[in-house]
Amino acid sequence: MADTKARTVGGGRNFLTFFKDPTMIFAAAIVITVMMLIIPIPSWMLDALMATSILMAVIITLTVTYIKDPVEFSIFPTLLLFTTIFRLAINVSSTKLILSQGVNFDGHMVRAFGSFVVGSTDVTGMIIGAIIFIMLVLVQFIVITRGTTRVSEVAARFSLDSMNNQFMAIDMDVSNGNITEEEAIKRRQNLMIKSQFYGNMDGASKFVQGDVIMGILLTLTNIIGGLAVGILGRSEDAVIAAQNYIPLTIGDGLVSQIPSLLIGTATGLIVTRSQAEDAIGQQIATQLIKDYRIFLIAGAVMTVMAVLPGFPHIVLIVLALAMFGAAYLLNRSQTRKEALEKKKQAGEAGTQAGANSAADNADELIKDDILSLLIGYELIPLLDKSKGGELLSSISSTRGQVAIATGVAVPKIRIKDNLQLQSNEYEIKIKGQTVAKYAVMIDRLLAIGNKDKLGEIQGIKTHDPAYGNEAYWITDDMTESAESQGYSVVDVSAVICTHIQEVLRSHMDEILTRENVKQMIEGIRVDSPTIASEIDRMYQTLAPIQNVMKILLQEDVPVRDKETIFEILTDNPATTPPFKMAELIRQSLKRAIVTPYLTDKNELFVMKIDPRIEQALFKVTQYTDLGEPIVQLAANEAVKFKQLFIEKMNKMQSDGYYPIIQTAPEIRRAVWNLLRNNDSKLSIAVISNMEIPSDTNVCLYGVISAQSKAA
Repeated sequence: MADTKARTVGGGRNFLTFFKDPTMIFAAAIVITVMMLIIPIPSWMLDALMATSILMAVIITLTVTYIKDPVEFSIFPTLLLFTTIFRLAINVSSTKLILSQGVNFDGHMVRAFGSFVVGSTDVTGMIIGAIIFIMLVLVQFIVITRGTTRVSEVAARFSLDSMNNQFMAIDMDVSNGNITEEEAIKRRQNLMIKSQFYGNMDGASKFVQGDVIMGILLTLTNIIGGLAVGILGRSEDAVIAAQNYIPLTIGDGLVSQIPSLLIGTATGLIVTRSQAEDAIGQQIATQLIKDYRIFLIAGAVMTVMAVLPGFPHIVLIVLALAMFGAAYLLNRSQTRKEALEKKKQAGEAGTQAGANSAADNADELIKDDILSLLIGYELIPLLDKSKGGELLSSISSTRGQVAIATGVAVPKIRIKDNLQLQSNEYEIKIKGQTVAKYAVMIDRLLAIGNKDKLGEIQGIKTHDPAYGNEAYWITDDMTESAESQGYSVVDVSAVICTHIQEVLRSHMDEILTRENVKQMIEGIRVDSPTIASEIDRMYQTLAPIQNVMKILLQEDVPVRDKETIFEILTDNPATTPPFKMAELIRQSLKRAIVTPYLTDKNELFVMKIDPRIEQALFKVTQYTDLGEPIVQLAANEAVKFKQLFIEKMNKMQSDGYYPIIQTAPEIRRAVWNLLRNNDSKLSIAVISNMEIPSDTNVCLYGVISAQSKAA
């Protein structure tokens, strides 16, 4: 007995669980809807289902008006299919009842729409009802359905065509450090959902079109079938049969067309709106009601119409007064807002560009930004877009270019004015320390080139701040003449951005942070989870990985190929010295290292070192705890060795080749350290024999030897 009671209670609990599961309820609703096409239902249930259909249409339409992004209502195409089948099932059920019961049909919803909405059940009411029904069908079919179908097709096509560009934009934001990898994954998912949504809407809009056509066919079936049943089956007079069935048919058609019209309108709203941060109503209020002059002109038009004879004067005057009142209120609101903005700007100290706002507390005031650009007051107009200033957008583009070239997300550059600088001077800082400074001429252009090679040019002599090349400040009217002679002419914004780009490239090892390394690992976790898990297992901290990355960046080796880099890191013990690990990675990145120096014919011009010099350097090379090779030479000997190399490199550069030294792997880094010691601006690449791809055509430019120096 107790067992039976327990099973009953358990069964009851399971039965109640059915009603708590939305999926089960929806599945049951679909089955019931399909069964309605076959099984007859009583008139009271038909009334309930018709009211439910109208209620569902109202709820869906209101939901569409409140969503901010179509993705928020991605289930809409599925609901569109269900509501269409639901209305058709109701139509079929009502048709069966009307034809079978005739004058005895007691469906209140149908009779209400057939008499109360139309006004009467006589011939006049039937004609009015028929006209209203035809108008609704035409509006639904010709205006809403056709327009919605076309917009759905275009939206689906454009959404698919623009996916690649949007994915590239997301990748660029990740590279620039504007968003994290988690945010990027979420954006990609939303983009896929949106593309699928518009594709589904393209097909689902055909449901609305088919629903209208089916509604017309069912209405004709009701009228023809009703007359046939009344005249032939019940021997009724033709007029009596028409009075019995036509009002019911019109009422049934109106009941089905009202929710169909609402759903069709909702479909048009959701496919025509663009992505925004507000609902449709808020967008209309923001975008339509934005200038008081619009309402002034509208009020003037209403006033002119009010004084013309034959027009409804009172109505037009009321509308004109409403427009003038709206213009007054909107103008007052805008004036107050502008006053508050001016007051807020007047209370702010200094100039802060972009999204980098001024600090409000002591911690922010004393904190050094990773990257900052300080400018004199003459350069402030370069930040003002309204005055043609393009510096902000150019700096943003520069950050993106550097990020793509190096593989490291460049942090935001904080821009501030500084009264301690000269009015036309700017200063670039990294972590609060000045790394570059230059004075520009705001009203001139910079012509870069050598006067001895390109010809005479009238201008103020200076140098290119990024690369130290000879340059001249010229006026605008000299631009065409300078360019025809072969000079490269750039404006002040380009000078500053090129300088920033070179500073970022040459100091990227200082800019790289642990956070950058973490983002790299998280980025590769998506495409290569196995490598990421091995990194997590082998490295307890990010410091060793950061050290290796810094070493690579010191010699302008891009770290874009993160998968290869992390593979080498996991192929070797975590205790491997950073400099030795960097050399192993360089050998795996050989193509990325050599490609920038190749000629159009895939030729690599190199300067080799005499084996005796290599052997001498190898003997005096010692290694630090981090594995860095250091040439242990007396100061005067180091100067002699360096001068020996520099003379050959200068000759190679003057002949139009980038100075590249090829040497043995064991002393490659030692040679680079020797040449770059106290001369960070020296542009020389040192590669080892193991860093040249086998398909590269190596051309020997010359050999560095003690004999050539003596000669």
